[in-house]
Amino acid sequence: MLVILTILSAALLTAANYYPDLYFLSWIGFFPFLYFIFILNKNELNYKRAFLAGWNLGFWILIFSSNFLYHSIEIYTEASFFLIIFILILLFSLLAFVYAVFFMIYFYFQQKLFAGNQFNPFLFAIVWTVMEVVRYYLFYFFPLANLAYTQVEFLSFIQLAEIGGIWILTFIMVLVNALIFKLIFYRQAKNAFVIVLIFLFIFIFANYRAEIVSENTGQFLADQNFKIGIITSRIDQNRKWNLSQLEQNLNLTLDAASNLVGAELIIAPETNITFDFHANQKYREKFLNKIAAEFKKPVQIGSLAGRDSISGRFNSSFLISPAGKIISRYDKNLLLYFGERFPFEDTLNKYIPYNFSSLNAGQQQHIFKYKNFKWKTVICSEILYPDYVKDGSKNVDFIVNQTNEAWFKESRLLKNLMWQAAVLRAVENRTVVVKTGNYSHNGIIYPLGNYEKTISGQNYHLLNLNQASRKAFKKPFFSDIIN
Repeated sequence: MLVILTILSAALLTAANYYPDLYFLSWIGFFPFLYFIFILNKNELNYKRAFLAGWNLGFWILIFSSNFLYHSIEIYTEASFFLIIFILILLFSLLAFVYAVFFMIYFYFQQKLFAGNQFNPFLFAIVWTVMEVVRYYLFYFFPLANLAYTQVEFLSFIQLAEIGGIWILTFIMVLVNALIFKLIFYRQAKNAFVIVLIFLFIFIFANYRAEIVSENTGQFLADQNFKIGIITSRIDQNRKWNLSQLEQNLNLTLDAASNLVGAELIIAPETNITFDFHANQKYREKFLNKIAAEFKKPVQIGSLAGRDSISGRFNSSFLISPAGKIISRYDKNLLLYFGERFPFEDTLNKYIPYNFSSLNAGQQQHIFKYKNFKWKTVICSEILYPDYVKDGSKNVDFIVNQTNEAWFKESRLLKNLMWQAAVLRAVENRTVVVKTGNYSHNGIIYPLGNYEKTISGQNYHLLNLNQASRKAFKKPFFSDIIN
């Protein structure tokens, strides 16, 4: 019964990661689990049971939130299906111990603070949120499975991310879950009053901030007819780095000159240039000469590139002027574990046929500038780190996220999670986020969290940023729930 109800809870809590319009399920997702623990087994609950229950819930939340890792491991290792499943079960089992410790801590305080060992919604929400913060910083390499990301279609609610990020969203979601649970199963009417107050606060704050943000956000962009062109692609990871694909990758970028006329800036996906843009002088000069001949505006490209006097390569983003000169460069700082950085690399290479090779991490953030506008670039998984994206974001006009999500094939989950993260980064920083990638959701996200995705199947898209700064928050009170 524990396993069945726990799986049901985990599925409800994470359903919106697969189908974003199901975000409301996350607000009742704890019900089956809480019912089993605090109703069916109230008198039998002890530290051992609390530990096992917490571990069980965490394990299934992690599975439903991160199963896309199967595809990247398969590509990297060429391991068998059963070996990859074993690796993932082991990984999720270890990470789930944080949830197990959380439930033990909650059970301890519940016993000490409340007469009759009564379930308390506020304590439950506080301890869960603290657990999420601890989990985020303790396992910084794994910034996944936070419930706040399920709420990107609940525009009124996510406005609160401006003042408390994903943590305040997490706290309120868990608190409302617990309050409704206690209202139904403990028949405490006062909880209904608290729930109503919470939602009134959500909608009032959303509409209040919408007025101010619509008027004040992006004054620089609002005064100009500023357009960004993005290049998107659907190139399978298994052939992307083939020599036969190299010229096609280059032409996809170069053809943007004629397909994105009117753009003030053109941005390509992560590693769209599949040669070392620093070391391969022949190809680099050939490419730069064509930029100078065909482009009238700057173009931002991605490449795995080396640096002088440093062995190894970086995951880099280059800004190139219309004259074919490299203006600036950013090297990705936060590398993806088991994607760009491999612990125990020598041991892995000894036992697994794939030749693992870690990239170098950049040492500082970088602001791109051209004429009188500037922007911050975060490469692929860096968008999952709220604190990293926020650092310096007040000094830029917009944020760019270049990605290559082909490592995960057509994973609906991964593409949705990356897009959901970009939406929350836009709201947290009250700035426009432009996302472009390979095998990804692409488009523009406005400071209020509403967005416009590009049309799938097309490679070139023109985005009007001056509309973004004046984009109205159209949903009135309660329309998020009604719709």
